[in-house]
Amino acid sequence: MAPVSEPSYDERYSRAGWYWGTKPSGLARDVLRVVRSLPRRSRQLVDLGSGEGRDSIYFARNGFRVEGVDLSRVGIVKAARRAARLGLRIRFHVGDVRTYRLKRPLDVVFCSGALNNLPRRIRAARLAHFKANTVPGGINAMNAFVPKPYLAPSPEMDPSESPFRSGELLGYYGDWRILDSGQLEFDCNSSGVPHRHAMDVVIAQKPD
Repeated sequence: MAPVSEPSYDERYSRAGWYWGTKPSGLARDVLRVVRSLPRRSRQLVDLGSGEGRDSIYFARNGFRVEGVDLSRVGIVKAARRAARLGLRIRFHVGDVRTYRLKRPLDVVFCSGALNNLPRRIRAARLAHFKANTVPGGINAMNAFVPKPYLAPSPEMDPSESPFRSGELLGYYGDWRILDSGQLEFDCNSSGVPHRHAMDVVIAQKPD
């Protein structure tokens, strides 16, 4: 299975500055809030689709032991260099969210902005793998772009990416405790062209 438009991600991350910025995503901030409210403090986390490392670095700064995975080697190198400058120990390596195998159960499986790289035919199997490799009481935190008839297609959306249906992501977690979920819309300028996204969000806890 060939990587999903690896050259396009390499080109984005080769530019000066930070394509997605350096501030953490809203999902990352929500995960930290949720984890702090739980009696069990989850600390081993994988960031799938870590890009230039903004969320991985945020989690490491807040006491998580972080592994960052992204299909772009350019993004991985850029993230690792920034983490080193900040004195943070984060394991970054190249991996495709469509095929990457988690090697052990983790406290938090986190994926912001990369699930749309999963073709529909493999989504159930991939999310089942992430769920199986989460410790009891651990968390999966995911978001996925959903199309809206009143929103123009994103200029940064790769043709190989596959939108989720509204509510689809939540359906994969019907057997878990839902800690937070919903749909949000937000403005984005990452491509240099102002546009607007709609996104489904789920933070779910595996039963003990």
